[in-house]
Amino acid sequence: MGGKDAQMLNVNKSAFELLAGVTYHFSCSNGKHYMTIQRPYDPYEVKALNDKVNALRATVEAQEAALNDSEAKTDELQNALDVCRNALNDCQNTPIATIIEKSHTMSLESVVTFRQGSTSVGSDQIPNVERIATYMKNHPESTVSIKGYASPEGSAEVNARIAKQRADAVKKILMNRYKIDESRITSEGQGVGNMFSEPDWNRVSIATLNDENAE
Repeated sequence: MGGKDAQMLNVNKSAFELLAGVTYHFSCSNGKHYMTIQRPYDPYEVKALNDKVNALRATVEAQEAALNDSEAKTDELQNALDVCRNALNDCQNTPIATIIEKSHTMSLESVVTFRQGSTSVGSDQIPNVERIATYMKNHPESTVSIKGYASPEGSAEVNARIAKQRADAVKKILMNRYKIDESRITSEGQGVGNMFSEPDWNRVSIATLNDENAE
């Protein structure tokens, strides 16, 4: 405010008071003085904005917590999967043979595992078949009984067919590759197996050797 009557202004004698936001710019680049009227902030608007910011922060924190939980569960599931894979690898790679002696009869079992839906013997399972063939060549009086199994996936009809095909697959290798006479081999499907606690591990053929002359 300016003018000769400026000294007459007295806020204590005013009938009402007006508070306005003003920004005054001194000596700008264009050499002029001017002022900009600032829009006063509504406290309710400011509060609403703060509430939105806080809500977004809470959402981000909740999402980060959920992500951390998911990562922890993923690690837990990965560890469980690794344990299962290691156990399966042990089952596949370790020679599985059980010798049971009763009277003068010996039984030796060899397990051949299969991938899901497969009826073909993988190259990693050939040693388990060869173990049977080697014994039968060394013991001409021995015979082998092969039983195929399936895991629970699929219908009973499909599982029965796959189980039979898995037993026959082992039989064909013994006959064609190792020249074991068919009369010494029996094969049959048993449907869904329950020998192992993990359902997937029951995708197998179990070959049981019998030799009554063994000591």
